[in-house]
Amino acid sequence: MMLEKLRNGGTPGVLLISDAAPHSGRELLHSFIVAALERGEQVHVLGYERSQEDFLLGFPAPLVPRLNFHDGYSDPLQWLGGPHSLGPSDFTAERIEALLRDSGSAVTLVLDSLSWILAHSPLPSVCHTLRELSRGQKGTASTVTRLLALLHKDLHDPGALRSVNLLADTVINMERRGDWDRVTVTHRKKSRKVETSEEMVRIRGDLSLEVFREKEMEQRKGQEVDPTANLTFNLRLSEAEREVKDSAILPFTFSDSKKSSLLQSGPGSARVYYDPDPADDVDEEDPDDDLDV
Repeated sequence: MMLEKLRNGGTPGVLLISDAAPHSGRELLHSFIVAALERGEQVHVLGYERSQEDFLLGFPAPLVPRLNFHDGYSDPLQWLGGPHSLGPSDFTAERIEALLRDSGSAVTLVLDSLSWILAHSPLPSVCHTLRELSRGQKGTASTVTRLLALLHKDLHDPGALRSVNLLADTVINMERRGDWDRVTVTHRKKSRKVETSEEMVRIRGDLSLEVFREKEMEQRKGQEVDPTANLTFNLRLSEAEREVKDSAILPFTFSDSKKSSLLQSGPGSARVYYDPDPADDVDEEDPDDDLDV
């Protein structure tokens, strides 16, 4: 499955997890972070939507000390005057590279969330920073190997969504389907070839993925209740019933032979001759019959 390969393989580039208010993609974001930590990568989180304590809820305890959280939640506008908190002006490639300077290579950068940044910064500036983080600045290679971002698609207009989606190497759209998540993955390879996959997944308590296999999907479809199964009438005709229906003659429908037999006069038949009287030929426009037209 493509989603498992992206999670477990650590594919480089920009990966967007696109969700909406009815169903959050935060658990899937946490699952990707856990996979990166288990591979031994350096993970840095720019947290704008939640405090560090709330963000780390649900993470396996042994992995928590290895996660680097940069606070952008407590005081983004510097109103409290306390320790420096990340703000909109800090979302630049230079500032982020300075934060990651001592981390070495193979850094996974997490944006929680890109929607917060888009709400507080101009779209061209955000797109420029994303491009520099993923491809490096002029003359230098980027420290960021992989960029994971949460994007709330119902908060932005179609133009902004299209702009950030074009910058991403992978876009994951999430929808809720009962107890499972319906995930649509669009991945662009280095060859510019685009692959698309639709999968049904569930995120376990340890933030691992449970993916529906094709056989399981077929079995699930077979177990689904047919709404037409217990009706007292048939909605579909069998072949035999269809043949009977097509051969049936509707009432007051005569065949050509019957029509001709009825119109032909046989022996012993009677004929009616009618000679109209003058009174029968009345013109409503000339009742006196004095107009010569």
